[in-house]
Amino acid sequence: MPENPETLAELVKSALDRAPSERAAWLAAACPSAGMRAEVESLLGFQEQAGAFIERGALEIAAESLTEELPPELSERIGDYRILARIGSGGMGDVFLAEDVNLKRKVALKLVRPGMASPDLLRRFRSEEQILASLNHPNIAHLHGAGAASDATPFFVMEHVEGVPIDAYCRAQNLSLSDRLELFRKVCAAVQYAHQHLVIHRDLKPSNILVTENGEPKLLDFGIAKLLDEEASLSAPRAVTVAPIMTPDYASPEQVRGENVTTASDVYGLGVLLYELLTGERPYHIKSRRPDEIARAITEQEPTRPSMAALRRDSQITSHDARSLRGDLDNIVLMAMRKEPERRYQSVAQLSEDIRRHLAAQPVSAQKDTVRYRTSKFVRRHKVSVLAALLVAGSLIAGIVATAIEARRANEQRQNAEERFNDVRRLANSLMFEIHDAVKDLQGSTPTRRLIVTRALEYLDGLARKKTENPSLQRELATAYEKIGDIQGNPYSANLGDTEGALTSYRKAARIRERLGQKEATTETQMELGRTYRGLGDILEVKGDTAQTIREYRRSLEIFAQLAAIDPANLAVQDELARADETLADGLNRTPHADAERLTNYEKALAIREGLLRHDGGSTKLRRSVALSLMKVGGASDPHRPEAGASIRRGVAMLESLATADPNNSRARREVGWGYYQLGNTLGAGDDPAGALESRRKAFVIREKFAADDPQNAQAQFDLAVSHADLAESFTANGDPAQAVAHGREGFEIFTALAAADPSNAIYARNVALCAEKLGDAFARSGAEADASFAQRSSAWSEARDWYIKARDIFSNLRTRGTLAPADVDQPQRFAQRAAACDRALAQLPLPAN
Repeated sequence: MPENPETLAELVKSALDRAPSERAAWLAAACPSAGMRAEVESLLGFQEQAGAFIERGALEIAAESLTEELPPELSERIGDYRILARIGSGGMGDVFLAEDVNLKRKVALKLVRPGMASPDLLRRFRSEEQILASLNHPNIAHLHGAGAASDATPFFVMEHVEGVPIDAYCRAQNLSLSDRLELFRKVCAAVQYAHQHLVIHRDLKPSNILVTENGEPKLLDFGIAKLLDEEASLSAPRAVTVAPIMTPDYASPEQVRGENVTTASDVYGLGVLLYELLTGERPYHIKSRRPDEIARAITEQEPTRPSMAALRRDSQITSHDARSLRGDLDNIVLMAMRKEPERRYQSVAQLSEDIRRHLAAQPVSAQKDTVRYRTSKFVRRHKVSVLAALLVAGSLIAGIVATAIEARRANEQRQNAEERFNDVRRLANSLMFEIHDAVKDLQGSTPTRRLIVTRALEYLDGLARKKTENPSLQRELATAYEKIGDIQGNPYSANLGDTEGALTSYRKAARIRERLGQKEATTETQMELGRTYRGLGDILEVKGDTAQTIREYRRSLEIFAQLAAIDPANLAVQDELARADETLADGLNRTPHADAERLTNYEKALAIREGLLRHDGGSTKLRRSVALSLMKVGGASDPHRPEAGASIRRGVAMLESLATADPNNSRARREVGWGYYQLGNTLGAGDDPAGALESRRKAFVIREKFAADDPQNAQAQFDLAVSHADLAESFTANGDPAQAVAHGREGFEIFTALAAADPSNAIYARNVALCAEKLGDAFARSGAEADASFAQRSSAWSEARDWYIKARDIFSNLRTRGTLAPADVDQPQRFAQRAAACDRALAQLPLPAN
C-alpha cells in the first residue's frame, strides 16, 4: 500500500482533469516514482467503469482500491461493539453494522481504514466527529459516541438508520405529489438546521437520505461537510487539498468548477433531489458517463421543465399531478437549480417556504426565468449560428442611431417622423426576415421564437395603425404577420401552440393582401395572396373547421391555376401550383368519399415537380418536394398494392440523402421521421404488421430526440405523441399488448397536456381520442388471450371498454363544439358499439373452476 494515499488521490483527480491524450506526458512528470505512476494508471482504469465510478469522487475510489481486510484483532469486536457486517465505505473509512454489547442496540460504527490514519486524514475524521456532535435534529442521524480501537485507530458510533433511499421510498409507497412535497420539506428542515449550525452538507442525494418505516427521513453522511465557522477553520491546521468527494450528478455548477461552496450549493442539490422526486428522472440528458461531459451538462445544459419531463417518463406521478407541476413547481425547482448561486433561493428555508405556500395555494416567490435571460443563454450556446443575425441587427441599430442623429441635427419635424417610421419598419423586417430565419432550424430555439413574436407584434401593430397606403410597406406587413402566424401555430413547423394567435395573424395578412389585390393585381401580389389563403387554411384545419379549410385551399388552388394558364413558362408559379394541389389533397383527408380526388391531386403535384426537377436537377428544394410528393402518392394509394410502399420508400431514401448532406438542418431530419411515419401507416394498412413496427420505431427515434432537444416546441411534442400512439397500434398487431399499453399511455399523456394548453386545437383533441382507441385495442387484445386467468381477462376487457368510452365522449364533445370533421361523424357511434362489444365479451368469459 502506498505510504501517502491522499497524494495518490490528488494525482488521480488531477489526471482526470486533463484530456486523455495529455495524461501520459503529465503523469511522467508528476509522479515521483514508477510505482506511484503504475498505481495512478491502475486507478484511472476505473474511469472506463462509468456507472460505478461517477457516483463517487476520485478520493473515494482511490481509497476503496487500497482497502485491506481488518486485522484479526478487529474482525469481531471493537471496544464495546461487536461487528456484525460491513455496510458501506466512504472516503476516509468503512462503516460497519455493530451491536452495542452494553446497551443491546444496533449501531453504525465508522472506522478509519487501517494504514490510512495519516495526521491530515485523522484531522478530517475528528472534524466529522465535531460536525456530527454539533447536530441534534430528528431528521439527522445522531452521533452516539466516539473512541479508539486497540491499535489506536479512531472510530465513532452513529445511529443505525433502517430505511430506504428517499426516491425508492416514494416509488414503493406510491406517494402523491403533495405527500412527496411534505416529505421533501422535512429534508429541507434538516439541511436548514445544519446551515444554522454552520455546516454545509455538499453531497445531498437520495442514497444519503433514508426514510424509516414510519415515514421519517434521516439525513446521513456529513463526512464531506464543510464548516462555515471561519474562526474555527483558521485556527485549525490547514488541510491537505484532496479530490472533491461528491456525486457529480447532484453537484452544483460551482462544485464542478472547483469554486467556493456555500449554502447555495446545498440549495442546488435539494433542487436536483426535488426534480427527481417529482419526475422520476435526473434533470440532465447525458449520453455518456464521462466526467467532462457530466460537468459540461451541469454547467451549460438547461434542464427540461419538470412538468414536461414527468409527462415523458413512466413515473408513478399521475397525469393530473404531472400537469400540476406546471407553473409554481416548475419555477420553484428551476429557481433552486439556477446555474448562478446568486440567482437561486438565498436559503433552504426560502425554498421550503415556497413549497409550503404552493401547497396552501398561496403566491410563491419563485419567478419564471425571463425571456430575455433565456434568450441570452440560447445565443451564447449557438454563437456561430446566430452571429450573422446579430451582426445584421447590430448594423441596423447603428444605422438607426446614425439616422436619428442626422434627423435631430436637421431639426425638421417631418423628416424626423418619417425616419422614425422607417426605423420601426426596418426593425420589424430584421426581426422577421433575418434573426428569425437564422434560428428557425436550430434545436431548442423556442424561447427565441417566442421573444420574436412578442417584440415583432408590437412593431407590426404600430405600423398597421398608421394606415399608410404605401404598397411596399403593406406587402411587408402582410408577410411579417404570416411569419408571426407560423411561429404561433403553423402545424407544419416548429410552433408555440397558440392556434388562436396564429389565426388572428393570418387573417390580418389576408385582409391586407386582399386590399392590395383590388388595387394592383400583379402576378407577384396574386401569388402572395394564394400563399396566404393556403396558410389560413392550415390554421383553420387545426381549429377543426373542415369546410372553411377546404374553401381556403380551393381559393389558393384557383389563383395558382389561373396564373399558370396565363404564364405556363413561369417555374415559380408551377411550383406553387404543385403545392396547392398537394395541400388541397391533404385537406380532403378529413372529407368522406374524396379518396379519388385526393390521389388525383397528389399525382398532379408529383408530375409538376418531377418536371421541374428535370429542368433543375441540382435543386435541393425540388428534390425535397419530389420526395414528399412520392410519399403522399404512396400514402393515398391502395396499401395492398406493392407500388404504394415502393413510392414511399423512394421518397424516404431521397430525404435521408438530403439530411445526410445537411446534418444541421433540423427540418430535413424531421421530414425523414415523417417519411417513416407514412411508411408505417401504409404497411400497417397493407397487412404487414412487422414492417409497420420497424418503420414506426425509426420514426420514434427521430421524434423522441426532437422533443427532448426542444421540449417547449408543441409540434415536436405532438409528433412524439403520434409516434407513441402508432407504436401502440403496431405492438397490438404484433401480439405484444403490454408494450402497446406502455406506449399508448405515454402518447395519451402528451396529447392530453397539449390539448389542455391549447383548447381550441381540434386536432389535439381528436388525437387524444384516437390514442384512447389504441389503448382500448391493446387491452382488448389482452382480454382475448386464452391463456390468461379469468381475473386478467376480466380486468382487460373492463379497461378496454373504459378507453372506448373515453374516445366516444371526446368525439361527442367535438361534435357539440361544431369542430367534428365530416369523416369522423360516425366515430361516437362506432366507439359506443366497441364498448358494448367489450361488455358482451365480459359476459361470455368462462367462470373459473372452483
